[in-house]
Amino acid sequence: MKPTFNTAAVATSTVIVPGTLMIRDIPKRAGGSFKVGKLSTQIGQFEVKNPELDQYEPGTYTGNFCIDKIYPSHYVAGGKIVIEMRAVLSCFVLAGFDEATGEAEPLEIDPAEEEAATATPEPAESQPETPAADASADADAPVPDNLPVMTLEQEKAFREEQMDRDTFGELYPLGQEVKLDPTIARPKLRAQCDRLKTLGYRFVAARRCGRAPPEP
Repeated sequence: MKPTFNTAAVATSTVIVPGTLMIRDIPKRAGGSFKVGKLSTQIGQFEVKNPELDQYEPGTYTGNFCIDKIYPSHYVAGGKIVIEMRAVLSCFVLAGFDEATGEAEPLEIDPAEEEAATATPEPAESQPETPAADASADADAPVPDNLPVMTLEQEKAFREEQMDRDTFGELYPLGQEVKLDPTIARPKLRAQCDRLKTLGYRFVAARRCGRAPPEP
């Protein structure tokens, strides 16, 4: 059964509190995974679904957390109703880290699926018609005999470069430190996180950026 969601805003005043944020890595049936957090503070315990959590390693982080909004939410999954209080974090300053994450929740919904279920589809923009190109002229053009042919390694490097350009956009070419934009679409942010890991970048939580591996 397809999960359903419901949310209602309760509080939107910003408050800064000390606490611990336990980030868990949740595997998906279709492959891959996503990150969710559980924030424990003196004012209560809240679920956190911020997109930037996908950059962090699973574990328990201590620090100061800026809460922008607290609201109740529930969803139906696996024939059960899950009710939770959520907190939206605008920023946080971390002071410590522990690899322990505790037991995973039996039911967790991918935040990307939740956002897709509640998003309003944008109207498609009409594209002006362009006349079909005349291919006959190109077909009759002579083909040079000395065209360079890429080796397999060159072709692989070319394809990876094009993929990185599409994945990172204005962030490409990548520097020694890469700071991702958590406000972009969650699937694109995850693709950037996965690619940085493949390239050997290590996420530095204190600086909230990926750092390239040292050159050999």
